[in-house]
This record gives sequence, structure tokens and C-alpha cells, in this order.
Amino acid sequence: MNCLGGVCSIVWACGLVYTCAGPDSLNVIVRDGYLPQAPVLVRIELVDSTGAVRRDQWDAVAVLTADHPAVHLEPDRVHLYNGVGSALVTFSGGGDFLLTADVNGVTAAASLVDRRRRRAHFVSGRLDRSVTWSGVYYITGGDFTIAAGVTLTLAPGTLVLIDGVATGSDGTDIQVEGSIQSLGTPVAPVTFTAAQPGLNWGELRFVNAEPSTFRYTEITRAGRSPRVGHSHSGPAIRAQGSAIVFEYVSFTDNAGKIMHATSGCDLVFRHCLLARSVMGPEIAGTGLLFEDSWITEMHADDDADAIYIHSQQAGQECLLSRGVIADVYDDGLDTLGSQVTMQDFIIRDCRDKGVSVYGGSTTIDRCLIVENNTAPEDTTNAAVVAKTFEDATARVNIDRTTIVASRRPGYTDIAIQSHNKYGVTSGTIVFRVTSSIINATVPVDVQTPYLASDVHIDYCGIADGVWSGLGNVLAPPLFMDAANHDYRLSADAPYLGAAADGGDPGYYAAPQPPDELTPPEEPPIP
Repeated sequence: MNCLGGVCSIVWACGLVYTCAGPDSLNVIVRDGYLPQAPVLVRIELVDSTGAVRRDQWDAVAVLTADHPAVHLEPDRVHLYNGVGSALVTFSGGGDFLLTADVNGVTAAASLVDRRRRRAHFVSGRLDRSVTWSGVYYITGGDFTIAAGVTLTLAPGTLVLIDGVATGSDGTDIQVEGSIQSLGTPVAPVTFTAAQPGLNWGELRFVNAEPSTFRYTEITRAGRSPRVGHSHSGPAIRAQGSAIVFEYVSFTDNAGKIMHATSGCDLVFRHCLLARSVMGPEIAGTGLLFEDSWITEMHADDDADAIYIHSQQAGQECLLSRGVIADVYDDGLDTLGSQVTMQDFIIRDCRDKGVSVYGGSTTIDRCLIVENNTAPEDTTNAAVVAKTFEDATARVNIDRTTIVASRRPGYTDIAIQSHNKYGVTSGTIVFRVTSSIINATVPVDVQTPYLASDVHIDYCGIADGVWSGLGNVLAPPLFMDAANHDYRLSADAPYLGAAADGGDPGYYAAPQPPDELTPPEEPPIP
């Protein structure tokens, strides 16, 4: 799926649109200076001429090289998932050099300066007046506190080195009662990382803190903090009753989870990358806006979810849009009694479920949920699963979404499942699925005590089996090239029709309800 040098539109069968406008280029986000003992995060984005990330490029590899013969890179490869990837790179040797990244002939470069001769500022204890840091700062001698009413501003390129530990939960913490304004730039990000190779620091802890902003910032090698919640690991960010905005922030290579947030937090993530940690954020009683952000490579042995959203407080919303979840060892989106909307997302390569709903209400709109439920030990698994509590109701609304189970030989792969995991005797699970494609060996599975009559599927393409509903088409979808992750529809696809913009191959795909069809109003969740 390349369209280099021209203009073309790619519209997956789910209606998720990507327009490629002109030649591709690379964004290389990396520090402007380095210390040989401190690994440097290199983040690569493959974009078109409009700056849009090439999400249609399923997998790619960036090759890194340095133009200085004394500088050695390890690793020298960055794996990109749908256009975005990163690696924590150690530069050994010494000297200033030009770092070049190459993705299939598309190149970009960034200059890195050897900072070993730059004086470091050593800080400890408590910050009681507002200051601006610029340069290299070393937090040592135990936890560091930013007092209430105090703002710590970090200038572009600031490097914050923090004492680390090899094991346990006693890494050095930064406790924020006031505010942090971390103001990096694309060519000079701010970095929080461990001072010593092979060690990890603790956490950034916000407790009823004043609003903070992190822009073009890297938070790496944290997570040696007290264990909490899902995955029983310590977070890199722990927040309670605080408002935090993250823009172009990379959270990577942590010994614990990315975040644990509770009790009235409001969080905004824009253009962020969360990678290579125990799991992604776990939030409860928290409002969330998660836009244009990626969660990848969560490889813990258990509970390695991309994101886990508990119920929020009254008036709070949880919205995820225009992002990617890829290569996690548990669920993609996991919920517990929450009200969540996910729009225009790709969820792929989750070993367990793409989406796991437990109570509450979840809306999935214009998403691509494919190639999940691949754990080798699970002979039966599902792409989108709903569970609920005793005598309670869970609702899942799915619209303009393509769900493709892995279809492994000898395995039972399910697209949509009402799952009685905990042996409840009473409860209701309601699915409402419209204008979507369902492709699995078992399209729908409903377990007692839940009812098949609560699964409403209308104007959908269903590859196997029969499901009553308005306007459904029961036939294989005929994707362009699913084996190579191209889920556009071919010209011969049975779902293309008058509603598909004149039958343009690759345009939105599933059968469409008539304009006058209005879905029935749903009763409130008890």
C-alpha cells in the first residue's frame, strides 16, 4: 500500500480514511545532545506531505547510522507500527555526529552533540520557589518534591537524570504538589531518565497538584515505584486529583506500567507514544482525551493491556480517537464499568482480545480490529468481548468497523462474544452492530445466561454463518490483500453498492441503512 509521489485516498472497509498527499518524509524526534552512559530515545514517524502519519504502512523498519566513525549505535533498527516507532539507543564512543534514519529510501537526519563536558547541576530535597532548568540536572539523595504553588519550568533540551535502582519499588520519585511545565521542542526534547545504565528510577507523582503540561518530552526507564492495581507493578506516572496535558510525549522502556491515575484526574494525550513497559495507563475516576497516539510493545507475562479504563466520575468523558494499539500481550482496550468511546482506531496484534468490555457502555466507531487473539495457548478466543456483573447490563455499540479474527487452523476464533467469564446467573449484554464487517470462523458467540436476542446486527457484512437482521449480506468480504494487512475491499466485493460512492474499490464497504432508519432509543444503564 504505497502511493509515493502522488495523491490517493485509502479507505479501509471500516470507513477509516487515510489520504496520502505527495511524497513521504520522516520525522526524527531525538535529543540534540547525548551522554554515552545514558541511552537516548529515537522516535521515528513516517508521514506524508501534509504531516499525516502513514497508518496504512503496517510494518516498516528504520535503519539508523552515524556519520562519525567512533560512534557505535545499539540497536541500529527501529520497528514502525503503522508509521510510528521508537528505540532506546546507546551511542558509545564519543564526539558530535549526524544521526540518519532510513525507511525504504525515505531519509532524515538529526545532529547530536557530545555533552560530556557540559556541567551538571545536582539537586535534592524540596523545591520551594519557581525556577527554570536548562541543561543537565541530576536528582540525587532521595525523592525530590516540587512544593505547592511552585512551578518547575524545563527549557528545551533539558536532561533530568534521576537515581535508579536495579530491583524493587524504592526508586527515586519526583513528587509534584505544584506544577511542571516541560517545554521541549521537536529538535530539543526534554528528557526524564535514569542516571545509571541498567537501572530504573521511580515515578512522577501528582497528588492534588496544580495543572501541568509536558510537551515534546521523553519519560523513560521509570517504574521502580510502589505496586498498584492491574499488573501489580509500579507506574511511571501516578496521579490523583490532578490535570495533566501530554503533547508529543514518549513514555517508553519502563520497569512498570505507564500510568496509574485515580480520583478526579483529567488527562489529555495528543501525539504521544507509549511503548515497551509492563502495560499502558490504568485509570479510574478520570476523564481522558487520547488523540493521535500510539500504544505498542507491552510484553509483560500477565495483564499487559494497552489501556485499562475503570468507571469515571459524573461529567467525565473517556474518548480515544485516531490512534493505534499494536503488539501487546493482553487486551487492547480493557474496560471496567466505564463509558468509553473509541473512534478511528487500529487495534492489531493483541495476544488476547482487541476490545474487552466489563459492564458499562462502550462505543466503537470507524475502527479496524484485526489480527488479534493470537495467544498460542488459547484455542478459543474472541476479538470483541463483553462481560457484565451479576444483575447488571453491559452495552457495546459498533458502527462502521471491520472486525477480522485471526482464523488460525485448528483454533476457534470469534468476532463478537457475550462471555460469562465469572459464572453469573443473571445479567444482560446488549450489542448493537451496524454498517460493519464481521469476518471470523464464529461471527457471534453468546453464552448463558445472556441472550442471542440482545445481539442486534443490521446492515453488516458477515463472512460466515447466519444472523437475522436488516440488510445483512452473508458472504466473504473479498479484501484487497488481507494476508498483507490490506483491508480495503476489492472491486468484486459483495458489500460494495450504491452507497459506496459509485462502487469505488477501497471506499467504505458494508451495506448502508436507509437515511430514514433511526435506531431505537436505548434505556439508561441501571
